[in-house]
Amino acid sequence: MRIAVCDDNREVLIFLKSSLHNIFKKYITNFEILCFISGRALLEAHRKNEFDAIFLDIDMPRFTGFDVAKAIRAEFLKCYIVFISSHSELVYNSFDYQPFYFVKKSANGSLNQNLENVVRKLLIHSQQNETFIFDDEFSRSRVVPIRNIIYFESDKHYVNFHVNGEDTPFRLRSTIKECELKFEQYDFIRIHKSYVVDLRYVDFIDKSSDELHLKVIHRSLPISRSLKKEIIEKYTLYLRKLV
Repeated sequence: MRIAVCDDNREVLIFLKSSLHNIFKKYITNFEILCFISGRALLEAHRKNEFDAIFLDIDMPRFTGFDVAKAIRAEFLKCYIVFISSHSELVYNSFDYQPFYFVKKSANGSLNQNLENVVRKLLIHSQQNETFIFDDEFSRSRVVPIRNIIYFESDKHYVNFHVNGEDTPFRLRSTIKECELKFEQYDFIRIHKSYVVDLRYVDFIDKSSDELHLKVIHRSLPISRSLKKEIIEKYTLYLRKLV
């Protein structure tokens, strides 16, 4: 993951780089953080080799953080933009530039914790934005964002993938165990010998009926009694990551 940090205050820039480095290394190993003292320098570097995420100060001379974000969105350059500013009144103005988050600079020690919360959410979101290629004997060759896969189920020698917005499932010749291992890094969990679900689509778990209720498609799936405790624990941990 390529990460940029931009702030015209060198002391703040050094602090942000150090803090973000310590946070990111808790969760991933493959990342780099580059620092910029001006918005124009950042934008030039981004045009040459796009960053995955940009942590951007708003109040900079001549070329502000909003100017940088406007140029990025106008040129359809992809990236997560996280505004960092001591001016909390600017949060509503920032919505015009489709930021991922707005972090308020603070002197009370909460900035580190706020940054960690944002990084956790960013990594969850970026993982779900990865894609999976379905290319099977049924001639349905499609590239599907992983975030759109609601759940998958075993069907003899095949696995059926139920995808948000698709009327019929995608079928792969595989085992559910193989697919479970491939998708567990994206917060998919086994709830039954026949079902694996994406936790982001879980509405609630009915402990009395041993069923898991899904959002969007409003369907219930059975959960195995032997897996019930583990399912509840994993779902609880997942919800805590989002806070």
